[in-house]
Amino acid sequence: MMERLNRLAVLMLAVLLLLSVLPFPVAFANEYDANHPENLTARNLRASAAIVIEQNSGQVLFEKNADEMRPPASTTKVLTVLLALTMANQDDIVTVSPYAASVPDDAAKLGLQAGEQVRMGDLIRATMVYSGNDGAIAIAEHIMGTEQAFVGLMNEAAARYGCTRTHFTNSHGYHDDHHLSTARDLAIIAREAMQNEEFRQIAMLTSFALPKTNLQEAKRFNNRAIDFLQAGDDNNHYYQYATGIKTGNHSQAGDCFVGSATKNGIPLISVVLNSGSTDKWRDTRRLLEYGFTQYVSTTVAALYMENPKIINISSFALEDSDLGRLQLNLRKIDPMANDALIAPKGSSDEQMKLYNARTQIEYSRTLEAPIEAGEVMGIMTYTPIAAGAEPVEYELIAGRSILRRASIAPTVEEIKAYTDADPNPFPRFSLEFLMIVLLPVIAVVAVSQILYKLLTRKRKPKLKQKLEYKTRYYR
Repeated sequence: MMERLNRLAVLMLAVLLLLSVLPFPVAFANEYDANHPENLTARNLRASAAIVIEQNSGQVLFEKNADEMRPPASTTKVLTVLLALTMANQDDIVTVSPYAASVPDDAAKLGLQAGEQVRMGDLIRATMVYSGNDGAIAIAEHIMGTEQAFVGLMNEAAARYGCTRTHFTNSHGYHDDHHLSTARDLAIIAREAMQNEEFRQIAMLTSFALPKTNLQEAKRFNNRAIDFLQAGDDNNHYYQYATGIKTGNHSQAGDCFVGSATKNGIPLISVVLNSGSTDKWRDTRRLLEYGFTQYVSTTVAALYMENPKIINISSFALEDSDLGRLQLNLRKIDPMANDALIAPKGSSDEQMKLYNARTQIEYSRTLEAPIEAGEVMGIMTYTPIAAGAEPVEYELIAGRSILRRASIAPTVEEIKAYTDADPNPFPRFSLEFLMIVLLPVIAVVAVSQILYKLLTRKRKPKLKQKLEYKTRYYR
């Protein structure tokens, strides 16, 4: 009996030990509630290293082992393409060298041939979309003569951007023990790249057709991140707010992805390193959804309507119940212009401060009756804080009509309009016209008479005063 109890105790202890180290804690730790993305933890991510930042400010919102140096794989090409866009003429013709055409068979490549001539702009896009190592080398050699010289330029640029733990040894990301970066540094590079408008357009491409060259027919390449960027019937990885950027993969690096997304005007950049083939999409989505919960977003138009502009119109009719007070409504001239104002959660006052500091109003007409409802009274301009962003303009619209006071003197504009509309080149004769003509003459005559009398008036001689003693003294 005692032996049976001992065996049972040992068995129970073994079960407890097994539960303590394997399934139950792991399942509990990895539990993720999609309805509450703000509760994200590092253990909810498959990736070994990850980060998400706000694009405009660079503020870090979430990180996991973000400074751990790891192979970045083909996410390296983000910097290669950025430098190509800023340093090369896109109409240049690139001649592919034998070295560029001889990349290993296990590397991603466009299938370029030695001696093939490709337009630089087309080569940049094909390289970014399909992650061609041969394309990256051809770009590097065309710009700097050799790939190693270009790599030196890459490392200088990364350091200039603020990367402190990045060292590249090639232009494409094929594994090298000394080719390393971090999630934080890759986010910094991506943020720099996304400030380039042309790069942003390329990062969104889901496919690209490389035109016919001197050696090959035209070829179409699909983006390796197409599952994340493009909706499909059987695609569960599509993310509607995604705006790019670049995948990476090899046996030492695992699956990597530098992503970006914008929701309600909030632009974010994420990085996952050493995730899984489909887990990289899930990890990226969780990072981005977490990031969006850390900000509140509104628009310039919404803030304006909280306290619309009210102006005082002069010359209003005495019957006007609001005594000339006029509310101006707002209409965005370009409906697609981005006028989002974002602020960290809990600091919405920053939005109003930004709104007040970066908007200005210029009236396009005098603030005088008559006013017609819907009439454009002026322009309000908002200048975004993001680098390179275009100002957003709004028309200020009269919210109601205001009649002019009947007895008020005509304005200069009204007199001019009346005169221009009169076909008679000479003023019409009337009593008023006669008075206007005679009054100056009468005034001149009257003033002349007064001056004449003053000048010709005889002056009376002054009487000399006799000196007299005012006080008498007696002895």
